[in-house]
Amino acid sequence: MTHPVFKRLAALSLALLLLAVAVGCDDSKVDYSETETQTFDAYATDAPSLNADMEAIRQEIDSRRVMDFTETARRTEYVKITVRDYGEVVIRLRGDIAPETVENFTNLVQKGFYDGLTVFRVIKGFAIQTGDPKGDGSGGSDTPVLGEFINNGVQNDLSHIPGVVTMARKAEQYNSATSQFMICSGPDAAATLDGANAAFGYVVAGMEVILAISEVEVTLGSGEISRPVEPIVMEKICFVKDR
Repeated sequence: MTHPVFKRLAALSLALLLLAVAVGCDDSKVDYSETETQTFDAYATDAPSLNADMEAIRQEIDSRRVMDFTETARRTEYVKITVRDYGEVVIRLRGDIAPETVENFTNLVQKGFYDGLTVFRVIKGFAIQTGDPKGDGSGGSDTPVLGEFINNGVQNDLSHIPGVVTMARKAEQYNSATSQFMICSGPDAAATLDGANAAFGYVVAGMEVILAISEVEVTLGSGEISRPVEPIVMEKICFVKDR
């Protein structure tokens, strides 16, 4: 026969065991902050909520005229893209936001790297993409650049609203951007690109050109219906300054 003291000890042990299990299963008491993985959804937001400057940037986008600028041989914070049969676009580069990205981009502009390249990818409501010498999304320049975006540990609060210019990169390689870039043309870009791609400037004049390109007929390219049926050629990218 089991002694009554041992029965009470066994009951007490069982109660403590059940209490421990109950506490361990209570998710509200568990701190997962050390193990959670950051996702792009954490940065999917409608601008201008990322920082106080976004409203000012929104107002600056497409607020100028191309004729307000004139070409110059020296580097400035503005570049002009001349697109055959479409017109001209002026972009303001924000070296204060993404300095290494802007340095890489201006080096390529100065070398004439982009002259004659095509817009090889157009996704309506999202962005247009260019900057590949192969013209199919598989090429680039020789030197990769640091991915200046939040998911890569670099502060960059420039949200991907229409008109914002950002680097393209390989999906799983944060520091793989070279020469390919995108210009956002619709509201769908921010949810995917904020925090995950290096935004480095925005269109200040000629946004109608970007919107016209975003409406072109496309066919299958790079695994999606995104390649323009008719070639869209960037005849030249050059530095410009205020007249």
